[in-house]
Amino acid sequence: MAHILVIDDNPTNRETFTDVLESDGHSVMSAGSGEEGLAKMGAAAVDAVLCDLRLPNLDGLATMELAHEKFGKVPWILVTGHGNEETAVAAIKQGAFNYLPKPVDLARLKATVASAARLALANNENRQLRKDLGYDEALERIVGVSPAIKQLKVMIRQAAPSDANVLIEGESGTGKELVADAVHALSQRAGRPYLKINTAAIPRDLLESELFGHERGAFTGAVGQKKGKFEAADTGSLFLDEIGEMPMDSQVKLLRVLQDGSVTRVGGNQPFATDVRLICATNRNLKQEVMANHFRMDLYFRLNVVSMTVPPLRERREDIPLLATAFLERLNRRHHQNKEMTDTLLGALRRLDWPGNVRELENTLEKLYVLTPGRQLGVDGLGHGRPIPDETPVPRSHQSNGALSPTGSNGSSTSATGAYDSEQGIRSLVGLPMDEIERRVILATLTHCDGNKTKAARLLHIGVKTLYRKLESYGVHE
Repeated sequence: MAHILVIDDNPTNRETFTDVLESDGHSVMSAGSGEEGLAKMGAAAVDAVLCDLRLPNLDGLATMELAHEKFGKVPWILVTGHGNEETAVAAIKQGAFNYLPKPVDLARLKATVASAARLALANNENRQLRKDLGYDEALERIVGVSPAIKQLKVMIRQAAPSDANVLIEGESGTGKELVADAVHALSQRAGRPYLKINTAAIPRDLLESELFGHERGAFTGAVGQKKGKFEAADTGSLFLDEIGEMPMDSQVKLLRVLQDGSVTRVGGNQPFATDVRLICATNRNLKQEVMANHFRMDLYFRLNVVSMTVPPLRERREDIPLLATAFLERLNRRHHQNKEMTDTLLGALRRLDWPGNVRELENTLEKLYVLTPGRQLGVDGLGHGRPIPDETPVPRSHQSNGALSPTGSNGSSTSATGAYDSEQGIRSLVGLPMDEIERRVILATLTHCDGNKTKAARLLHIGVKTLYRKLESYGVHE
């Protein structure tokens, strides 16, 4: 038996497909639009999807692409009308499992879904094997090899199996939601409901209804009973993004839920038990918010059982080329092209500070991708109001100990921000691994700055924390 999602705006088709698939022993959910289908995939695990190509607003192909990005790839079967075979073949190239032309042959429908279910089973077994061997798709989505990201992944693995509440802090655009996804995916609640809500995006008057639900007539417009996110996420996880923006009165009611383990709908009198693991994220410093009386201290300690901090991109510059490459590969798949980045562009991307972090980097790559007519993406159009820092220079090689020195062999001083006056120093680096070249440049720059780490970090265009981590990895201590 497989869990199948049917997406079709025609109620008759939904009912027919559901009856046929349930007669084969499958568990079936249905949705009337792409948006509703995505919401149901976020609330429950799905093994395969049967989706009409033509849908209002968000068509079947766009729905499939969004689902693959958000929830990973599951077998996707598109139902196409007459004359859309070319579109269906193109969809298969984009990752669809198969397609069924209209009118749908029900025997073929059963056989195709059965094949998709077998593939889903094999994929699930493969994911479980990878997980047992120490790999996990949710962690792989957090791209990076920097010490900070490696440590973050270790903490996720340690904290995920427990039921402890998790507080994720970090600047906007750093990828806090990916961390939350990984915590749920590696927990014992994986496969159970996992719902998300951005508390800053919900109007204050509606936030409590979204979280706790409401009874009919509880307020103007409440024409029926509604389940809240806590009730819908029972036995699973609930991700509250931008928790620092939650109003004080809502904080009081959230604290009561965490203390009692029960929820009362707005306008209701009967509490009911709920079992939900809370994962929260904020771009604010909640300790400072507590001190400023903008956030309840008792709620802070309830949420901050396990604390994780996602580092800003400027403090893990070594991850920028990996992230840029991953974004470019995604864009190539989406647009069916094979564009590349020049080394000059990769160097420029690494030197920028990215106040918007990973989200800004992704948006910048997409802008360059769209505006570049040729195959190679260069630095043209990258600046747009912000200067691109010059490349970090490489000082001359010191002959006596192999380390790089800011002073040339003839005793003349070479500025740490200047260019080579000869090619001798560059040639001495040929054949060395990039990590070794980076080590020599960092140590030479620190020597040039007389050990002043703040000045050295500024010349190298990296964060001071990043410099300290690198020096520690080189065995250089105070």
